[in-house]
Amino acid sequence: MSSPLNGQESSNAGAAPVASGHPDDVWTIILAGGEGTRLQRLTHALHGENRPKQFAFILGDRSLLQTTVERALRWSRAERIVVVVAAERSGLAREQLANHGAVQILAQPKSRGTAAGILLPVAHVLAQDASAKLVILPSDHYVKDERPFESSVRAALDAARDGITLVGAIPDQAETQYGWIVPQRKHTRGSSGVARFFEKPAAAVASQLLQRGALWNTFVMAGSAQEFWRLCREHLPAQTALFDAYQEAAVSPRSARVLEQIYTDMPEADFSRQLLQQASGLTVVPLRECGWSDWGTPERVLESLRHDRAFHVLTQCLALAGPSC
Repeated sequence: MSSPLNGQESSNAGAAPVASGHPDDVWTIILAGGEGTRLQRLTHALHGENRPKQFAFILGDRSLLQTTVERALRWSRAERIVVVVAAERSGLAREQLANHGAVQILAQPKSRGTAAGILLPVAHVLAQDASAKLVILPSDHYVKDERPFESSVRAALDAARDGITLVGAIPDQAETQYGWIVPQRKHTRGSSGVARFFEKPAAAVASQLLQRGALWNTFVMAGSAQEFWRLCREHLPAQTALFDAYQEAAVSPRSARVLEQIYTDMPEADFSRQLLQQASGLTVVPLRECGWSDWGTPERVLESLRHDRAFHVLTQCLALAGPSC
């Protein structure tokens, strides 16, 4: 179930080169296992099928997954990028990442919640590099300006020497569909301890969070693989114990068989609710202005592209698709 894109020559054509000035031992985990049902109306209009948003060509000739891999190449070498997908989408992932042959693709046999989607790649990385430093990226984000985003990721890596650091976007409205992070210090430019999390708050609570200087949770995280594993063992012991067996078999011929058994026995768990909201010692850094958006709905996509020529193309696609698409 876990393999690099074998038989392909590694090529980073069209991607940003790995930037200098930072150790090249950073690994990046890209989360691409979801089905993106809330964006299905738009992706179906574009592709004529219910394609998960990370594989959709919403803007230009690159999918969100391809763009995310190219983003990660700013701080990680291709062979240190691990992409997690659903098993039934692994062929599509390999097709889209054919020009990045050294990228490792991990296929989950079935969905077992967001905790499994992180435990699997962390175990896979630890099997190869016990001292790994990690960045975790969702694959459904839009970033207008990559440079400040990269700077924020590097700031999170620097701040995460002794723990886990999240990247929080500075909000411009009382959004009820995002998770929120309350920092211990309001709008500091550097890192701050995390006081509390709120997941998709009611409108009145979101307004209070906006006034208090809380940040949107981008789910971008940085830290050592060992620290992620320690927190998982503390807060998700049953799931982590199962992945101990995978870590031992990750680079062996029996990895697929072991992984299938793990996903058969494993209870579902939510990484945000059962780990992040329970853990102590987490820190957060603010995301520099870069035009970031979580493309979870057609409305967010259109808002991001309101001044882009793609806006009219997408609105026409949605109009032609109709409300029931």
